[in-house]
Amino acid sequence: MSSMRRIIGAVALVATMTSVVATAYPVRAGNAGDDLKHIEYRYYFRGRYQQAIEALQTFLARVDLTPVETLRAREVLAASYVLGGAPAMGREVFAQLIVADPAYAGPDPTIFKLEVVNAYGEARSEYAARTLKSVPAQDPLLPGGDDDDAVLTAVETPGKPIYKKWWFYAGATALLLGVGAAVSGGDDPAAAPAAGSVVVGVRIQ
Repeated sequence: MSSMRRIIGAVALVATMTSVVATAYPVRAGNAGDDLKHIEYRYYFRGRYQQAIEALQTFLARVDLTPVETLRAREVLAASYVLGGAPAMGREVFAQLIVADPAYAGPDPTIFKLEVVNAYGEARSEYAARTLKSVPAQDPLLPGGDDDDAVLTAVETPGKPIYKKWWFYAGATALLLGVGAAVSGGDDPAAAPAAGSVVVGVRIQ
């Protein structure tokens, strides 16, 4: 008699544990799309956001998900965080979606609540701000740079002093040679210029 009672008690315990597990986690029907819908209608749309988060985290660990199912599950996960009192976590999930696909347009506003759509908008704004900060400054001397800045830089850069210019010494040398020629040939009739010629130089009295 006592053995029968133990068997009955064991059977009852197993039945109770099976019921608890079935309530906590959705039964996999084998089709990921059906399982995802089951999670949505059983937990998310009934406002049981914490249970939806746990079920979705387990669901996203599956290896048989298509990109569409993964995207949908992550959207519902982000929405569950936002509506469940953890908006920062929801924005983080949306940020991960944006990084994975910058063209991601966000959750459907006809399905998800305004708070969820706003959380996506904040995540998109934060992503745009980080992207702008990561763009390197354009070199003004490269194509597309700021020509005005390049000109300003060139003007502000001091050049060499005039006495360090090569043409300064070349001109001085030519001038000295011209003066020397004029002095040495001033009293020599043979050195007089021919008629009709022009003499350029300096005569010293």
